[in-house]
Amino acid sequence: MDGIVTQEGVEDLAECFASSRRPDQGTRVGVLVGDADLDFRRVILDDLEPTVRQILDAAGLRPVESCLLFAFDKGGVLAETGLDETVELWDRRINRFLAFRSERSFRFMLDGRRFEWGQDSITGRVLKVLADINPKTHGVWLERPDEPDLLIADDDSANLADRKLERFRTGKLFFLCIEGTLHPWPHETITMEQIAALGGWDPSAGVIEVDADQNERQLAPGEVVTLKPGKSYGKRIKWKRGA
Repeated sequence: MDGIVTQEGVEDLAECFASSRRPDQGTRVGVLVGDADLDFRRVILDDLEPTVRQILDAAGLRPVESCLLFAFDKGGVLAETGLDETVELWDRRINRFLAFRSERSFRFMLDGRRFEWGQDSITGRVLKVLADINPKTHGVWLERPDEPDLLIADDDSANLADRKLERFRTGKLFFLCIEGTLHPWPHETITMEQIAALGGWDPSAGVIEVDADQNERQLAPGEVVTLKPGKSYGKRIKWKRGA
């Protein structure tokens, strides 16, 4: 079977993996090198077993001594590689890397898995990608032992620079439409008082549930409402202040 070769005479390593064909010795191969936002660009290598220095240099990241390179393995876990380490692209089935202009790495836990990272912060969007979850229906939270876990929005950044190992978890994200505004919520149920708190008013003012047919119902104090996942539920049912 012939390999897939680009117009520049460079074989795409991902295509070679897919067709189970090892590129010929001396063939130039293309890999992907990304940044902290997971924006990737194509980098051309002349060797299937390059050093980290060669990859960073080919990506134009100089001086290489001030940069870090992380490899994605088949499970998506990030692993830091030393500058003089040889990366066996074909044997390890690696064609994606993350590069950082940093001399220090950071560690965190995500859904019980340990990750390494090249800068002192990470966004909620990137955490969702690393966890391989649906960003529209799931959220990511920073675990906090002495207070409620903190929801990390897609554009929010979590600090990794503290000495402690930060731990994140993912889960289904529910949305409530309260007086025309969508509010994320991490649980399948919510009380009347919690709805009022999200809406920004005192629970003594009461909460009215409005269903899809615009039927209104006053919620009782302490009443527990069961939610459904996804924004569509928030668009069908909403709450407003009581009379």
